[in-house]
Amino acid sequence: MHLPTNVALPLEYFLAFLLIVVSPLVSYFYERPFLRSISSSAQKVGFYRYILIVQWPIAAAALWISGPGNLFFPPASPGHGLPSYASILFAILLGAFFILGLMPLVQSLRGERLRAVYAAAYRRSLCDVSKLLPDTREERRWFAAVCVTAGVCEEILARGFTFRYLDGIAMHLSLAVILLLASAIFGINHIYQGKLGMLKTGIAGLAFGGLFLLSGNLLLPILLHIAIDLQTVFVLRPARADAEMPIPGRSESEQHLDPPLLTRTGEKQKASELSPRDLL
Repeated sequence: MHLPTNVALPLEYFLAFLLIVVSPLVSYFYERPFLRSISSSAQKVGFYRYILIVQWPIAAAALWISGPGNLFFPPASPGHGLPSYASILFAILLGAFFILGLMPLVQSLRGERLRAVYAAAYRRSLCDVSKLLPDTREERRWFAAVCVTAGVCEEILARGFTFRYLDGIAMHLSLAVILLLASAIFGINHIYQGKLGMLKTGIAGLAFGGLFLLSGNLLLPILLHIAIDLQTVFVLRPARADAEMPIPGRSESEQHLDPPLLTRTGEKQKASELSPRDLL
């Protein structure tokens, strides 16, 4: 059922205001300080629940206001498409991006030591908000739910709705400009991750937005978004052999953290201290 235009249009403007103005402010003034101050597993799980509680209702509202047919398919803008050679080049770049994006999972399947290196890289890459990453089994379960939520809801809002808003509701822009603006909005909404985090998510927004345009459907971006986020749960899992035995010097709540690993010289090191050379 579609809402009448005179009802849907004001609601779409209001939803766009939430996504473009309110959400970045919340990200900067609430989420960023909160993530930096996390000191317990309960606080971290509480933040995961907060993401679920916020994103699903907003995504559902977008579908109700604009209609699934308007959000799951990209806008058609005749005369603004890329030349065929540019489309092929763009498709190759997208393929390379998503292959690299799934490389942590692929490499981690090769062995425990590679998994430990990628786990440490995850934590380094998030710097001040590395506390967002899960450590315990309970945290990993909630984080998996967050990954699915982000894959579904962010694609509906940041690609489906934002593309529709920039194309047919407010500005009637070309697809190239829409892609750039929507990616910038997506990056700014991740301001809690800092400048580098905004840049990375902005680039990811370009990739997911490009895939949305090339595939002609939101389903593939949703599935790949979920897969790229969800691999974190696998990469950050504790080593199976060590997870069954208590680790000396750790409290019960810390037993599920990544255990120390043996290097080629037989010395124990933490995962964060390992380098790829140690694993050769």
